[in-house]
Amino acid sequence: MRWVRRFIFLLIVVGGVAVGATLWMGLEFGAQPTQMLTPASDVKFVDANGIHFGYVEEGTGPLVLLLHGYPETARSWATVQYRLAAAGYRVVAPYMRGYPPSSFAADGNYSVAALGQDVVALIDALGEKQAIVVGHDWGATAVYSAATEHPEKIVALVTLAIPHARAFAGDPTLFLDAPHFIYYQAPWAERLVWSHNFAHIESIYRQWAAPTYVVPADVIADIKTTLRAPGAVEGALSYYWALFKPGGLDPKAGERTINVPALVIAGGADGAVNAARFAKARPAFTARYEYVEIPGAGHFPQLEAGDKVADAIVAFLGPQK
Repeated sequence: MRWVRRFIFLLIVVGGVAVGATLWMGLEFGAQPTQMLTPASDVKFVDANGIHFGYVEEGTGPLVLLLHGYPETARSWATVQYRLAAAGYRVVAPYMRGYPPSSFAADGNYSVAALGQDVVALIDALGEKQAIVVGHDWGATAVYSAATEHPEKIVALVTLAIPHARAFAGDPTLFLDAPHFIYYQAPWAERLVWSHNFAHIESIYRQWAAPTYVVPADVIADIKTTLRAPGAVEGALSYYWALFKPGGLDPKAGERTINVPALVIAGGADGAVNAARFAKARPAFTARYEYVEIPGAGHFPQLEAGDKVADAIVAFLGPQK
C-alpha cells in the first residue's frame, strides 16, 4: 500500500534526523542521576487498577480529575486546580502511573487502554460514581479512552492539546510534527532525557510551548525532581514504548466516538500538534461539543494560560457556587 511505503520512508527520515540531533546535542555517559523522592505533606494516596496513586486535592463538590501529560506532574495543574476548586468542585490531580510518588505498573502495561482504566478506577477509588475528567497530552489520551469504554462514568470531558485519534488515523505525517514518538524508541532514549541535568526536558518546553513563554523555574525543578526518582524516566518513556508493543494501540481508535459532553482546548501556537487536526477529529464527538483555541498559548495551555483554561472549563461546566 502507498501509505505504508510513505510511512516507512518517514520513519527513515525522522529516525535519521533524530539520530543526528542526538549526536549534535551530545549525551552524558556518566551514571544516571537518581534521588529518592519524599512526597510533600499535601500528597495523599489511593489504590486503583493495581497502581498506588499519589495525588493532590483541593475543594469540595462534584469530582473533577485532572490528568497530566509529559513532561509534567500533577503540580502542572496548580492554577487550574485552584480555580476549579474555587468554583465549587472537588478537584483531584493524580500523578499518572509511572510518575513517582505514584507506583510503576508491575506488569509493565502503559497502554492506552490501561491509562483509560486508571481513570475509571480512580473515580471508584475516590468514592464517586461519576466524574468530570480533564486531561492534557497523555492525560487527554487517557480521558478519551475512558470516555469511549465507560461513558456512564464520565459526566463530561475536557482535553488539552491532543485531538481525538480520528485526527491521526491513516496519517503517518504525525511523526513529522512529533518525531519524539520515534526517537524515544532508540536504546539511548533514557540517557537522552536525563543527560546534562535533563536539558532535553527544558528543550521540549522551548520547542512545544509558545515562543514567548518561559517555563517557571519551580515548574522545571518539580519535573526534574520527579524524574530523578529511581525508575521514573523509564516510567515516563514507557508510554511511548507501549505504542509499539502488541495491544499498545487500538487499531480502531480512529473509528470510535465520544458520546459525552466534550470541551477541547488547543493552543494557537502549539509546537507539537498542528491545530488543523482538531477540525479533522470533530466528527468523533456525537454529544455537546465545544472547541476553544487560546491564541498565544503553545502545547501547555494549563501552564502558559492557566486562568484562560480555567475560565473556559468553568464556562463549559458552569460554577457550582
